[in-house]
Amino acid sequence: MDEAVGRAIQDAEFEFLNSRARVQATCDYEAIRLPGLVLGPFKEGERYTMPLWAALELARKGIVSFIEPPELDSEELMKVHTRETRLAAGLAEELPEDFYPRLRRLLSKLEREARRDPSKLVELRRWEGMAKDIVNARLKKIVSTASSMAKSSRVKRYLTPEEQVVFDLVGRMADTWRREVVGYGRS
Repeated sequence: MDEAVGRAIQDAEFEFLNSRARVQATCDYEAIRLPGLVLGPFKEGERYTMPLWAALELARKGIVSFIEPPELDSEELMKVHTRETRLAAGLAEELPEDFYPRLRRLLSKLEREARRDPSKLVELRRWEGMAKDIVNARLKKIVSTASSMAKSSRVKRYLTPEEQVVFDLVGRMADTWRREVVGYGRS
């Protein structure tokens, strides 16, 4: 079971890293040739679309900058936190498919900033708390919905890939438990 969850998170991360990213060249730079892929040539100020993994590396080297950053921004996190932690809210709202990979990148970025500037530690803890609130609220809704007898396959459209694996596991466990607890020892 743990393997299925870990594999789902790895798969979602792989999909995210291979998604398209929009960048802008910060300098002129010759084409970079990789097996099966050519990036560039780059002209300063021009915009390009490329796999996120390549954009991350080129941004790290100062060749491009992101037009749309790969991490969540604080405003988006606050909106999701407010929506997901409301008492009456169910799984009627869907998260973007790339929510968790982007959340992890926001927290990693804040951790790096806090290492350089310890005064940022308070901000990091605040955002980590919000992230945990969101994860716990979503998990509670997923477990409740997956374990109900009236679960619908339409519910899955509101779930990220990482959440779908939990939904399926809990649903199967609940169905098996209901069947076995009533039928155990009966012939």
